[in-house]
Amino acid sequence: MSVARFEVEGDVGIVSLSDSPTNLVGHQMMDELSAAVAEAGRAPIRCLIIRADGPNFSAGANVNIFQDTMESEGHAILSAGYRMIHQIEAFPFPVIAAVQGMCLAAGLEIALAADMIIAGESAHFSQVEALIGATTFLGGAQRLALRCGDARARQIVFSADIYDAATFERWNIINQVVPDGELEAAVRGWAERLAAGPTRAHAMTRRMVRALCNEGLAEADRITLFESPALWESEDMQMGVRRILTEGARQARVGQAPFEGS
Repeated sequence: MSVARFEVEGDVGIVSLSDSPTNLVGHQMMDELSAAVAEAGRAPIRCLIIRADGPNFSAGANVNIFQDTMESEGHAILSAGYRMIHQIEAFPFPVIAAVQGMCLAAGLEIALAADMIIAGESAHFSQVEALIGATTFLGGAQRLALRCGDARARQIVFSADIYDAATFERWNIINQVVPDGELEAAVRGWAERLAAGPTRAHAMTRRMVRALCNEGLAEADRITLFESPALWESEDMQMGVRRILTEGARQARVGQAPFEGS
């Protein structure tokens, strides 16, 4: 039985974890999720949603994968996981994670690879690895630190406590909390808005922010100075400029009229 899949709806791609109710990340999930992410990277889409079937996004790793596992085996498992995380972070289009119910450990680390996390009110989050004497193996500690600061990240990882969606929104880890019944519509609304936006510009924004996180302000500024001016010759930017000049800024708000992605 398949536990992950990729679908396309218009300009929006959807990667789904489909091993309800817990969507545990084991060997099969990692393989199929990696394949779905790779498929998304080849698809002609302009935004990606990462979501899950059932009441929970993911309860984390299937702990069976850790039992009697040697260091070399662990390195191989984590290498596959990091290839998937890094591919999500390198996509040339925005990525949104839609989260409900449990979003724990590896599940949270997958969500943190997205640009935006939209959560239903039922969502609760934790890096529970300390309960089994482990740390965050797919980058949770460092990616939390980028979003909420090092002190909060240490608290979340050291304590293995469970936090509700409102707390994670207040700490700037997730972007928005909505009623569970409105989660799908809210995420789809964001995805369609971003997919209708200037895709090349969004890709450049992703690169600049990622460079800041990984290499510092100087590298982000270098990309801005030497690479972002290529956007000036793009059809999207020139069309946007013409729209502003003819319609005015109020009528040309982002998302009001679609860009072409060129």
